[in-house]
Amino acid sequence: KSGHRGRHPWNTVSLSSCSSHHWTPLLWVLLTLLSQVWGFNLDTTHTLHKLGDPGTFFGFSVALHQQLTPEPHSWVLVGAPQAVGLGPLRGSRPGALFRCPITPEEYDCERVDIDGEGDLDRESKDNQWLGVTVKSQGIGGKVVTCAHLYELRQRVRQPSETRDPIGRCYVLSEDLTERDDLDGGEWKFCEGRPQGHEQFGFCQQGLSVSFTPDKNFILFGAPGTYNWKGEMRVQLLNLTLLDLGLYDDGPYEVADQKQLNAELIPVPYHSYLGFSVDSAMGIMSLGELTFIAGAPRANHTGAVVLLKKDNVYRLVPQHIFWGEELASSFGYSVATTDLNRDGWTDLIVGAPNFFDRKAEIGGAVYVYLNPFGHWDDQARPIRLNGTYDSMFGMTVSNVGDLDQDGYGDIAVGAPFDGDGKVFIYRGSDAGIETKPAQVLDGRDFDVRRFGYSISGGLDIDNNHYPDIAVGSLNDSVVLYRSRPVIHVIREISIDPQYIDLEQYNCKGRCSVFLVVHFEADTERRKLGLPHRVTFLGHSSLEPEYTHTEELGLRRQRQLECTTAIFQLHVNFLREGCGSDKICQSNLRLSYQFGTRPLTSDLFTPLPMLDDVQVFSLSDQRLVVLEITVTNMPSNPLYPEEDGDDAHAAQLLVSLPNTLSYTGSRVPPQVLMSCQANQNGSQVECDLGNPVKRNTKLKFSINLSTSNITIETTELKVDLLLTTISEQPDLGPVTAFAKVVIELPLSVSGLVRPHQLFFSGTVRGESAMTSLEDIGSPVDFEFVVVNPGQALQTLGSAFLNIMWPYELANGKWLLYPANLNFEGHPATHCTTTGALNPLKLQSSSAVNDRAGRKRRSHPEEEGQVNTKGNIGRTTPDCLLGSARCVLFQCPLHSFSGQAVLKIHARLWNSSFIEEFPAVSALELLVRANITVKSSIKHLVLKDASYWIPWWIILIAVLAGILLLTLLVCILWKCGFFRRAHYKDKLPQYHAVKIPREDRPQFQTEKSGVVHKKEWATHWSDGSS
Repeated sequence: KSGHRGRHPWNTVSLSSCSSHHWTPLLWVLLTLLSQVWGFNLDTTHTLHKLGDPGTFFGFSVALHQQLTPEPHSWVLVGAPQAVGLGPLRGSRPGALFRCPITPEEYDCERVDIDGEGDLDRESKDNQWLGVTVKSQGIGGKVVTCAHLYELRQRVRQPSETRDPIGRCYVLSEDLTERDDLDGGEWKFCEGRPQGHEQFGFCQQGLSVSFTPDKNFILFGAPGTYNWKGEMRVQLLNLTLLDLGLYDDGPYEVADQKQLNAELIPVPYHSYLGFSVDSAMGIMSLGELTFIAGAPRANHTGAVVLLKKDNVYRLVPQHIFWGEELASSFGYSVATTDLNRDGWTDLIVGAPNFFDRKAEIGGAVYVYLNPFGHWDDQARPIRLNGTYDSMFGMTVSNVGDLDQDGYGDIAVGAPFDGDGKVFIYRGSDAGIETKPAQVLDGRDFDVRRFGYSISGGLDIDNNHYPDIAVGSLNDSVVLYRSRPVIHVIREISIDPQYIDLEQYNCKGRCSVFLVVHFEADTERRKLGLPHRVTFLGHSSLEPEYTHTEELGLRRQRQLECTTAIFQLHVNFLREGCGSDKICQSNLRLSYQFGTRPLTSDLFTPLPMLDDVQVFSLSDQRLVVLEITVTNMPSNPLYPEEDGDDAHAAQLLVSLPNTLSYTGSRVPPQVLMSCQANQNGSQVECDLGNPVKRNTKLKFSINLSTSNITIETTELKVDLLLTTISEQPDLGPVTAFAKVVIELPLSVSGLVRPHQLFFSGTVRGESAMTSLEDIGSPVDFEFVVVNPGQALQTLGSAFLNIMWPYELANGKWLLYPANLNFEGHPATHCTTTGALNPLKLQSSSAVNDRAGRKRRSHPEEEGQVNTKGNIGRTTPDCLLGSARCVLFQCPLHSFSGQAVLKIHARLWNSSFIEEFPAVSALELLVRANITVKSSIKHLVLKDASYWIPWWIILIAVLAGILLLTLLVCILWKCGFFRRAHYKDKLPQYHAVKIPREDRPQFQTEKSGVVHKKEWATHWSDGSS
């Protein structure tokens, strides 16, 4: 076999056939030969990874599945038997089944809705291991998954309460919903039967499950029945047959479904019959269905039993294969396929505990080639051996014909061989090639216990080659897709066929001629598919997919060679390229860096600074590179000039050492994928073949920032678009972003109480004998938080407090009494002597102090100055209206949280003196964090804070209240009522008195001065 994938419309390949022979009498033994040129074809560079929640055993079982209705979809079904419950089952671990789309995204698997209810009075689903097995009937078929430890509860909360792990299975329609009467979770045949371990109390139905190839029956293994003898049940699953009334076809059991007779089971107690199950046609006889059940503990060596349907209810043993070594677990896994293409189905049996100390064998697989149904006297297995302690054979699986050569292939899991391996073995005319054709290694994907489960035989990507899904115990699944293979058969014939050296029958020509005949894509053409090969120089009488050469051997020991040259057909340039058949694409690329939560599709671009994006490295583990690729005509007025389909379009991403690829996110409707090399430094994204005209692709690549160091100042990612269509202007694009190291240091504060009122009389500094004499107490708390790494690797950080200790005229403002740094007792803050400089103590303590020289001010006790402005004022060190002292606390090796507490006293006399007419006063205490570092791109986040603090004068407040009360009283009395204009001046009526009668003019006569007399009548305007 030879696998070829061409990027150009024609690939030319040459095959050579060389011969050199010795002339001996034995030359006639040389017969017609058949050989193949081959190379195996599972693609290990473009795999798909699916990840589950840690600890759920996501990948314990896998199954490839395709649905046709209501719309076509391909899925990888994954069992996670330790998944947590949802809804009513929250708080338990019932297990789950997930369906994973065929996309490059790792975390897009969806949970299948299966029986989310629970009735604790009759059942327990906690630790039931739903998803321990999962099987699919294939394209458009049903799906089954089981929970073998499902418990049936009886007499709950009574002394005689029992819990029986009978197990149960759930059957789903092709779209993974319950659509007909066969769907649901009522597949639990041990319910209602006699309990106890000697009967069906430990049934554990569903530890193994399978479908028959005709899709009419479902098989259940129940290894815990009959004191662990085990049981297999075969039950009708064809709804059409049931609708026709064919109810007498089963169910079947080895012990007879009606008699329940354990003596009919052909293995002893504790054999675990049903630990593995399968079925196939053509095992005992052609056209007859045979059932296979493994019993890995039978007779302490293990056994495999072949059974068939006998009467309506019983499975009758036909043949038993016994293991060859004690405790080898022969029968732990079973599989069937036709390896040698003889029409008879062969049997594969795993014995993962097989052990040979001298040969360092740890696990074995037995391959029984079918002797045309005569198993009793001709069953001679081929044993495939695993390495020491590898558990080789824990899983065996029929994976279909991977290379489409007409022979069945198998996969064998060895989950403890290093990180786990899967071995691919090819079928052949001889039965099986004992050397693995390919080995899949979990180490390549950082997956441990790789190969614990395997599913194959289904073509997921519609390229006519079956694919393989491999599960693990590491909460991950890997999907391998098969690449197309071109088979070229070389057939050699000899002329003359027989040569007798004693008889001179050369008749003039003593040469031997070899006729070499090449033929390509034989099996593909049998399937009705077109061939992909044309031989150059073939005869006009031959088909183009064949070629014949004649090679003459004229002398002894002379090497003769012939060459056949053929071309591969890759016809895609005829579409989407315009009338000239020349594709002139116009691929364009744009990008932006950003972030995205793991559980959300919300992309947030990085902020911009000077037209360059800035990545702040704090606790972010990932940076997302969002890429947009378009293929539009450069000039919409002349769309025929370019913008044709871009064939074999790829994006090549080169990452610096500081970034590594961790995955990609592609919209579900976009058919593209990305794959990285082993160390994640190079990423190759297949954008489509082709990227059609007027296409716009938007996807993102997740990049790990774990390798970014403090010396990293920028991110550079080289992007290069390639296509085999014509576009000469394609060149590399560099995605660029600046890096700043953002320290997540933050400081916040509070003050108790948040408001104070001051009043009283003025007292000089010399009169202060205790802290209580100063004024009201106030406590400040500054909380510093560092959720990131310790600071010693980045620099030295300091908490700075700007403490307003006095006014501009030198009078006290806030008197700091003491300071305490909680959480870091070894930290000593620098206070430059401003902390309790008067050495005052609380009045309850001994009055023993020695302080600085007392200040003296011109005012005396009881004297109050009246300066100040009415309203609010703010003494501020930045404005010069107050003076501050710096309290500085180092934050060496700081991580977590620390609290700085400062106890202070409001200097009451200063406020009364300086602010007697101020209604309110706001005092600011500022705090910030500074870092001394040699790192130029280091920035701080939330590193400053200030605490506003209101101080209100009681006397002013009382005066305002009194004034308000007086105004209200006057208003009620009408004091503020406005009068009319005529009321503004008094009106009166006067009587004129003659001059001679006026007293002032009578003084001239009498000489006596009299008081003026006026006769006036006042009017209020009412008349």
